[in-house]
Amino acid sequence: QVHIGCFFLYFYVKYIGMQQFFIDHLVSVGDEYVFTKEQKHHAKTVVRLENEIVRLVYDGKGFYAKAYTKGDDFVAEVIEEDTIDRELPIHFVLAVALIRKEKFELVLQKACELGVTEIIPFTSKRCVVQAKKDKSDRYNQILKQAAEQCKRDRVPVIRDVIDIKDLHLYKQECNLLAFEKENIKGNKLHDVIQNQQSIMVVIGPEGGFEQNEVDALMNDDFNCISLGRRILRAETAAMYACAIVSEMTERAQ
Repeated sequence: QVHIGCFFLYFYVKYIGMQQFFIDHLVSVGDEYVFTKEQKHHAKTVVRLENEIVRLVYDGKGFYAKAYTKGDDFVAEVIEEDTIDRELPIHFVLAVALIRKEKFELVLQKACELGVTEIIPFTSKRCVVQAKKDKSDRYNQILKQAAEQCKRDRVPVIRDVIDIKDLHLYKQECNLLAFEKENIKGNKLHDVIQNQQSIMVVIGPEGGFEQNEVDALMNDDFNCISLGRRILRAETAAMYACAIVSEMTERAQ
C-alpha cells in the first residue's frame, strides 16, 4: 500500500499537479531553460518550486523538466518530451456576445479548459455590455493562465470585438447558432458535429438575439441548434456548448 501511494503521489506531481510555463523558444532534451523574471517570481516566490518537475511548452510541443535555482537564475533542465497531444482534434471557434465582466471572464477561462481554439467576442442589439476600451491584454492573460493550469499545448486566440453582422468573416466548415425560440426547431448540438474538421458555435447575450439577427445569420449559412429544453444563461450556454463539442470530438478519436 505504501508503494502504491508513493506511485500515485509521483504520478500526480509529475503529470497533474506540476506547474506549466509557456516559453519563447524551442528546447530539446538536455537543454537548460532560463526562466524569465516573471516566471522566476511565480516559480520561486508564489509556488516555491525547487528540484521539482515542471512542464515547458513551445509552439504546441510539451517537455518535462526539472526546475531548480542556479546562482541568480531559476532554470529547468529538460529531461523528456511529452508526446501526448492535449488539443482537440478539430478547430473549434466560440463566438460569444459580450456579457457582464465577471461572467465573460469565467467563459474565457472555462472555454480554454474545454479546448476552444479561437474566441470571437461580438456585440449585438441586446447586449447589456458594449466594448468601450481594449481589454485584450487582460483577456490574453486569463487565457494564458487557464492554458497553463489545464496543461494545454496552445493558448486560445482571442479576436478583437466585432459586430454580429461580421461573424460571417470567421465562418468554419460547420457554423452553428444556439437559439432558443420555439418557432425554430434546431437539431441537438451533438447530432451535427460528427465528422467535422472545424466548428463555429455562436452564443448570444443575456437578452438573447433579435429575430432579424438570427435571420441574417441563417442567410449566411449558420444553422440553428438547440442546447436542450431549458433556457440557459449566456455563460452557462457557452460552457455547455464547449463541453459537448469537447466530449463528442475527443470521443471520436
